[in-house]
Amino acid sequence: MNISQLRVEALRALIGDLKTKEFADRYNLDPSYLSQLLNGHRPLGDKAAKNLEDKIGLTGGTLLMPARSAQDGLALGIDQAPSLINPFRRAPIQGVAQLKQDGFWDELAPATGWVDVPTSDPAVYSLRIKGDALAPAIRNGWVVWCEPKHELVPGEYVVIYCTNGQCMIKELLYSNVDEVSLMSVNDGYGRLNIPRSDIVKIHYVGGIVPPSQVTE
Repeated sequence: MNISQLRVEALRALIGDLKTKEFADRYNLDPSYLSQLLNGHRPLGDKAAKNLEDKIGLTGGTLLMPARSAQDGLALGIDQAPSLINPFRRAPIQGVAQLKQDGFWDELAPATGWVDVPTSDPAVYSLRIKGDALAPAIRNGWVVWCEPKHELVPGEYVVIYCTNGQCMIKELLYSNVDEVSLMSVNDGYGRLNIPRSDIVKIHYVGGIVPPSQVTE
C-alpha cells in the first residue's frame, strides 16, 4: 500500500458511516473532489492532505502522519499497515514540571514545542518533566501527554491539580465522590488519599514519549 492509499484509508476512517456528500457538506468540501480522492482518481499528496486537515479542523497530521509512519517503516524494511484506531493530534507542551524530591511541582516553567500523539481528545496537551523523582517510569526530560476528556482508568497514571497549587503524577487506585486514592509512580513514596474537595481537576495520562519526539 503506497503513501496516497494510506492517507485515503485514514480519510475513510474520518468519514466513518457518513455518506461522502454528507461529510463534504459538513466541512464545506467539494463532494466530487472528495469522491475522486476516495476512488483513487486523484492522488492524496502532501498539499491535498494539508488542505483537507485545515478545512476539517484537524491538528497533529491526522492525514499526513500515516504516510510518515509508512516512510519510517519502509526505511527499516518493514511492511507496516496504518493504525486507524485514533488519529494523531498535536499535543502542545504547556510547560516544564520542575519536580521536587517528592515528585510534586507548584508551577510550570515556560516551554515551547509539541508532540504528535495518537488520541481523539481535541483538548490533549503535554508536560515536560524535569527531575528524576518519577524515574525510572518517567525520566528527566521526557514528555507526558494528557487527555482531559478521557475517562479515568484505575491502575493507570493521572495528573492531579490541587487547590493549594500543588500538582503531581500518580497511579490512580480509585476515585469516588469523597476521595481519590493514589499510588506513587516510584517506590520512594507509598499510597496517598486526597479529599475530592482538595482537587481542582484530574486528567488521564495518555502516554510518555522521549525528548527526541518533541518538535520545537
